[in-house]
Amino acid sequence: MCRELRPLRRIWSAAVTLDVTDDPSVVREMALAGCTGVFIGFESLSDTNLAEARKRTPRTEDYARRVRLLHDHGIQVNGSFVLGFDQDRREVFRTLAEWIEATRLECATFHILTPYPGTPLYRQLEGEGRILHREWALYDTGHVVFRPRHLSPEELASGYDWLYRRTFSLTSIWRRRPSGMAAMAPYLAMSLLYKRSNRLWHWLIRNRLVHAAWAPLVQWTRWRHVRFRERLAAGMEAGELRLPRARGSVVSAGV
Repeated sequence: MCRELRPLRRIWSAAVTLDVTDDPSVVREMALAGCTGVFIGFESLSDTNLAEARKRTPRTEDYARRVRLLHDHGIQVNGSFVLGFDQDRREVFRTLAEWIEATRLECATFHILTPYPGTPLYRQLEGEGRILHREWALYDTGHVVFRPRHLSPEELASGYDWLYRRTFSLTSIWRRRPSGMAAMAPYLAMSLLYKRSNRLWHWLIRNRLVHAAWAPLVQWTRWRHVRFRERLAAGMEAGELRLPRARGSVVSAGV
């Protein structure tokens, strides 16, 4: 599929599992085909949590290396994480925030573990007397609807809110900045327009100006990524193993 997309000179993003990084050549083909970003469900930094959730994924100790492989190919990463697993304790929120900053994820989304009716998790928690209520409208991954094992419902809710505030604070955005100055402007533009600018978005939507605001950023992204993959392809043809201007943190291609 990537080889068919490559001549079209499009840019695209996708939801993938982390094992796409098992083979670096697959990541390279994605970059050459125009992939600028991926959404990955990391879910947790605890191998025990992942095993109990029956999620098959690479070991958490290898997460950072795999993120770096994507970054080195100009692919940004939006990481998704679930809070409230049985092994989660008070320190989980700060540990996760620090890991996101250390690996320089461009974006992160957080979800409170939610036992949907009819699932094994719901039956387990119901059997343990840990379901708090059955207001189904609140079973939306943004509200606590069960009693966590090592946290109070209030601690889980406040930790979830704190993580969003921390991750999209100016301080965290700056800590996750790309090391290459050429990618700084598009990164900051995208970061500041996401989550921190809800009032601006409401104004743009009301005045039908979303396209006018967003289209230039998309075109900027496309231009930068086309240039990046041209250099990547040229390096492959020349037999070079080094990536073009991979600056360690992220997106020499742009955001």
